[in-house]
Parts: sequence; structure tokens; C-alpha cells
Amino acid sequence: MYLEHWNLDDFPFDNIPSSHFYYETDDHRLLCEDLYDAIIRRRGAVVLTGNIGCGKTTTIQRVLLDLPQERFDIALINFSSLSAIEMLFEITQQLGLKTKKVRQDKNALLQAFQEHLTNNAAHDRDTLICIDEAQSIPDTATLEELRMLLNFQLGDRFLITLLLVGQPELQQQIADIPQLQQRIALNVHIGKLNIQHTMHYLLHRLQKAGCKQPILTKQAVTEIYQNTQGIPRLINHLMDRCLLVGMRTDATIINQKLVKSTMQRYPIS
Repeated sequence: MYLEHWNLDDFPFDNIPSSHFYYETDDHRLLCEDLYDAIIRRRGAVVLTGNIGCGKTTTIQRVLLDLPQERFDIALINFSSLSAIEMLFEITQQLGLKTKKVRQDKNALLQAFQEHLTNNAAHDRDTLICIDEAQSIPDTATLEELRMLLNFQLGDRFLITLLLVGQPELQQQIADIPQLQQRIALNVHIGKLNIQHTMHYLLHRLQKAGCKQPILTKQAVTEIYQNTQGIPRLINHLMDRCLLVGMRTDATIINQKLVKSTMQRYPIS
């Protein structure tokens, strides 16, 4: 382990969502505010897309944690490769409904779900269904079933908010169902970091890990950016390897040469 060599308290570049290491640009902040606003205002269907490794899951977790817990009943589906009835059953399970005995009975599942929504509404609670990796939904039938859930309304109020999170190809899947596309109240995209934000991202995570002195040159930052194109997951992977290689070679600083040698030994993809 390289913590002692670099005088760090924690591993700064582990590829797991972490509120402690969360880095927020102005664009990220506005995106989170838009998502929060759409959910709070019960606007129906919301879509967040982004390329692999750009921080979609981390962003969603931050938004969900900011929601008032006493108001929201949340179903978070992380494995989305489900048929229509499997998706409906998984949603009811996430919401705590006792539906195992009717898991193959669509009408019974929908009835239990509707009763749950109505009860939530009567107690001033909102229901949020968040589907992560939604581009993996296997067919239009499942997306159509999710759209139909938006028909559960009380007066002019949606009884659920549907949040679809996925890679850019999700946009085309939604476009193939015009009735769903017309229900999308907010459609936002999370992009890559530019070189300036890449530098701030690196320094932020090092500082959060307890780094007390500069260990990264500007040339190293440029090299890291060129090899990762500002994708946070790739930045994390490369920097973690750089810290390891730096320890093994007894380096006191991460420079361009060390980054290049790390790339040769541990190519990223």
C-alpha cells in the first residue's frame, strides 16, 4: 500500500461513489439543482445521460441524499436488464410491498402498487422510481410499462417521479417511444471534465485524502488529461496506478515521466 509513502490518510482514487471525495463543478451543481427541482416539483419523467465513467451514479446518489427523507419513498433499481413484469415486481420490492406471492400476476402487482401510491399521497409522501443503467433495459415493452406508471395521477399531480439514468444510447431508446419522450419533463447530460477541472479534481481528491504538500506537476496533469480525456473513472484508475508506481520507485513527486511510464505498464481503456 502506498498511503505511508505519500503521507495519505485514505486512498484518494478508489472507483466507488463517495460523498467525501465528491468534486462539483459549476455545471455539476446546476445539473444537480435541475434534477432536485424536477423531483421536488413532481414533474413526471426525468432523464440523465452521460458517457461511461463520467459520474452519473455519483451524481444521482448526491441528489437522492439531498431529498428530504421523511417525504420520499424511493425505489432504486441498479440492475435494469429486466422484463416488464420483472421490473414491476422489483419496484414493488424496493418500496417494501409484500408481493412475492403475486410476482407473476401483473394485475395484482399493479393493484398493490396503486394502493401504495395512494396511501403515500394521503400522507404527503412522494414516490420516486430511479432506474440506473437504464440503457440496459432489454426491450421497449419494459420502457412502455414504466411509461404507463406515469398514468397514476391524482388530479393534476403525478403519483410517481420516474428518473431514468443511462448512457447516451438511452436517448434513442426513449425516442423510439414517442409517448414516453413527450412525458420527459427534464433531459440533462453530464459531460467530461476539461483540463482545468481535471486539475482541480485531482487536487481536491488528494487534499481530501490528507495530502499536505504538492506531489503533482502541471505537466503530469496535462499527461493525465490527454490519456483520460477528462473521464473521472479513467482519471481515478490512472492516478491510483501512478501513486503505486511512485511508491515502488521511491518518487517524491508525480511528474510527466512517471505518468508515461505508468501508462506503459498499466494501459487504461
